[in-house]
Amino acid sequence: MDEEIVLIDTGCGIENLNQLRTEYDVSYVINSHTHPDHSAGNWVFKDRPIRVPEEGFDTSGNVVALSQRFVSEKLARFWQAFVKKHMGFKDCKPTSSYGRRTIFNFGKITLEPIYTPGHTKDHYCFYEKREGILFSFDYDLTSFPWYGHRESSIPEFRESVKKLKALSPRVAVSSHREIITENVGAEFDRFYKIIDERDEKILSLLESEKTINQLVECAPIYGNFPYAGSLLRYWEGQMIKKHLEQLEIDGRVKKVAGVPYYKRTRHSEI
Repeated sequence: MDEEIVLIDTGCGIENLNQLRTEYDVSYVINSHTHPDHSAGNWVFKDRPIRVPEEGFDTSGNVVALSQRFVSEKLARFWQAFVKKHMGFKDCKPTSSYGRRTIFNFGKITLEPIYTPGHTKDHYCFYEKREGILFSFDYDLTSFPWYGHRESSIPEFRESVKKLKALSPRVAVSSHREIITENVGAEFDRFYKIIDERDEKILSLLESEKTINQLVECAPIYGNFPYAGSLLRYWEGQMIKKHLEQLEIDGRVKKVAGVPYYKRTRHSEI
């Protein structure tokens, strides 16, 4: 029914969510994926149906289980405390899941979930085909593509960006910048190219041999670590590792025999 009010993601702050709950009769909640900045406030609507991606259903709304996915064992307790304090996260079990075959019908409005792994294993975007509106969530068309978990994947991230661009959306609604109504295809091209630019940054740092830890301190991806340094360094390292894996497959870097160093290869070394 058109009069249904559906809230997509609950990471906008607990105060804002309480205001939404007061002003609107939200029928149910949908999460695009399980990152806390998209799901931390589900508990505000715990008396409503909450639908989450099937790929993340088992860990959704469980801060301990999510920490085991998103950070190392060493950082798990710190991460748990961080998302509780800064995002208002409270455990809240979802009521059901959705997947690649689901269609959300709201009268004249239909949202198609588009499975887009790479960022997380359970990330979906939503496409409203009639108006050409894409809810791109964390394929956010900012200057910061993010794939910092063990489950994240640069090849999958690239394929997801291509999939979204191929929809030729008229409008892109990002979770982390303003609504984009012009040159949406070019925005996806620019976003994709940043991954290539990161390859080149890492290669430039490997003119001399470096360990992953040394590369982390150079911060080619984050640039610096202004808060929660242990978490940012961990995710920096995860992303650097993924770049190195791909660069090694492509023959552009190699491990130095017997030591945990990487170096840039030359044509004569391939």
